[in-house]
Amino acid sequence: MKIAIIGAGNVGASIASLLLSRQMCDNIALIDINSNLAKAKAIDLSQMAIALSQSAKVVGGDDYKLLENFDIVIITAGVARKDGQSRLELAKINANIVADASKKIAKFAPNSTIIVVTNPLDIMVYVAYKSSGFNKSKIIGMAGELDSARLKFSLQNYLGKDMKDSKSCVIGMHNDSMICLSSENLNSNELENIKSQTINGGALIVKLMNTSAFYAPAAGVINICQALIYGNSKPLSCSVLDDNLVAFSRLVKIDKNGVKELLELNLEQKDREILDKSIDEFIININNLNLNGF
Repeated sequence: MKIAIIGAGNVGASIASLLLSRQMCDNIALIDINSNLAKAKAIDLSQMAIALSQSAKVVGGDDYKLLENFDIVIITAGVARKDGQSRLELAKINANIVADASKKIAKFAPNSTIIVVTNPLDIMVYVAYKSSGFNKSKIIGMAGELDSARLKFSLQNYLGKDMKDSKSCVIGMHNDSMICLSSENLNSNELENIKSQTINGGALIVKLMNTSAFYAPAAGVINICQALIYGNSKPLSCSVLDDNLVAFSRLVKIDKNGVKELLELNLEQKDREILDKSIDEFIININNLNLNGF
């Protein structure tokens, strides 16, 4: 199994570290516009593999030929949102980055599955699909798994019990309109408080350490990689394209060929209305981006 990561920052390096420690692949390629950064982290990870008595090969650089014929390619490259910057402004910048990466992935790894991590996530899933020319089942966005982990973390802190096997999850868009589906018996005020903590979970980390989270996002990517490698996926919350080419997180089943099945949503009316409004906003944003050139 060969897995490439576009973007050698904190998220990309954390993904590589988890892939190695879990012995999930034989080859890892780190690709970054900063070639020296990618090479340095590849050396560090190679030495980590040796320390763990593993034989996995790790390479790094800025040349997309490094991912030739790879099986899975993970896009983490992109700029972070700045204070006062709108999601659409961020989308315009990162769309160019994701589009360029997707075209090169299609050239060098045409049979791969693409996992998108770059924000705004749901829009970037569409950009990767549009620019790569891949079947929509081969484009998977990682956000729902992260948001679901944050929901379970908030529930765990509030209820004081282990949530690792909880069926609570987050679906919808990866923004303030995400939909928290709790399997716990909570009243409306409790649920709203938990939802607020979940939505603001990433912002809290930024406030505390002046940079975005990377361990939990990396773990969300690992969940998707495991499903793609081993093909025995439990339902995962992933941003995928529906038949109308709208991307948002929902429960899906994934096998070695990509997205196998989109599970029924079965939402309450208020949540359905939130999702419908989010979909309308997604379509407006896609149109405003003018992606015909991508």
